[in-house]
Amino acid sequence: MKRTVFLVLSIAAALTAMAQGKAGTWSVMPRAGVSIASLTNSSIIYENADGESLETKPRTLLGFTGGLEVMYQTSDLVGLSAGISYVQGGCKYKDMMMKGDILHDYYVRMDYIAVPLLFHSHVTSGLSVKVGVEPSCLVRGKSHEEHLFFDEDAEGKKSNAHEIKMNENIRSGLRTFALSLPVGISYEYEHVVLDARYHVGLTNTFKGNASRRSNVLEVAVAYKFDL
Repeated sequence: MKRTVFLVLSIAAALTAMAQGKAGTWSVMPRAGVSIASLTNSSIIYENADGESLETKPRTLLGFTGGLEVMYQTSDLVGLSAGISYVQGGCKYKDMMMKGDILHDYYVRMDYIAVPLLFHSHVTSGLSVKVGVEPSCLVRGKSHEEHLFFDEDAEGKKSNAHEIKMNENIRSGLRTFALSLPVGISYEYEHVVLDARYHVGLTNTFKGNASRRSNVLEVAVAYKFDL
């Protein structure tokens, strides 16, 4: 029985050491995944040519994230990392139907170059939690919307339908600097790391007095190269 317990503990210790890395070592991790973004306080009141207005509320927008991080193992249980990544934020809006007009595929997207600075703490074999700060620089901002216009008679029959797509560069109305608080969790197995981070926006996304902040959930896969 003692031998069995000793063997189990030895294997667990070996796996933990393999997953966590040794103090004083460096590693490089390219990563890629998806971003699930939203904007707080971003409901929009839309008014058509007839003066009819409706409110549409923001929903999450799917995007891309990817980059490279360098990690230094300060101890067997603690690591520090810095990196550079490309992150897509923004939100989309629910389709709206008004008199003679269906508004659909309406979204705003903001692309950033981010510098994640993270503190990693190993909880158990392969499992880590992380927290840090992430300054970002805006590289692109745009909005997209599509309208399906039509005529409708008294019986509700639609005719003369035609569609218009509208794209607008909104970069001038956005702040070029953003700061977020990333918190996350990751699991490593055989140098493959599954990583999830939630970024809480700390700065306003748009210029002016509107308090609209960007929150982003990143789910990514990385590969850890030990140096």
